Amino acid sequence: MGCLGLRKTASLYPAVPQDIMDTLRRTTTLSRSQIRYLYNRFCAFAGGGKDPPKRLHKYNFYSGLLHMNPLLPTILNCMFRDKETITFLDFALFLSTFQAHSLRTTDELKNAIKDKKLKMLFNMYDHNKDGRITKYDLVIVVHKLFSNLLDHVQIMRIVDSMMKEMDHSDSNHILFPDFCKAFEVFDMTESMVTWIPGLHGRTVDDSHHTLSQ
Repeated sequence: MGCLGLRKTASLYPAVPQDIMDTLRRTTTLSRSQIRYLYNRFCAFAGGGKDPPKRLHKYNFYSGLLHMNPLLPTILNCMFRDKETITFLDFALFLSTFQAHSLRTTDELKNAIKDKKLKMLFNMYDHNKDGRITKYDLVIVVHKLFSNLLDHVQIMRIVDSMMKEMDHSDSNHILFPDFCKAFEVFDMTESMVTWIPGLHGRTVDDSHHTLSQ
């Protein structure tokens, strides 16, 4: 998940709308400082500006070194799905799925997050979003990951091996239950974790309040 550029930023940042803060605190394990950090990143992707953006388009993420990550288009397709733009709530909910568990994460929430991760991962492989992963879908993802390291023959060997391991019905495609069963062996969902840092400091609203005193 590092391709989304989650790094420390400036100490003065826009304030998160209270209704969105309340929703994210209620439905995710993100802390207030982590939500503020993600909001700052969301605004930074929009190029800054006086007024915080309400929505972001996919092209907002193709800046700096982000476009060099071969999986960026795949991740963004998963984040945006069939939408042209996303809100900050969409952005934060997507990234919260990959947040490391905290002490307040219940078993029920852990299971829900695990299921959501598997569905996201499946959708990343399911190139044309038809509910199944074909050999062609696997070739696309494996090629993006290893084209600079492996030749075509080696890539096809990996794809053939993956199909053999996961296509239990010999139907030349992989369905979600078989996909989950295969990835349970490697516990991939526990590897799909990022630590979202917190952001501490003054918001724009805090700054205005100080100046008015």
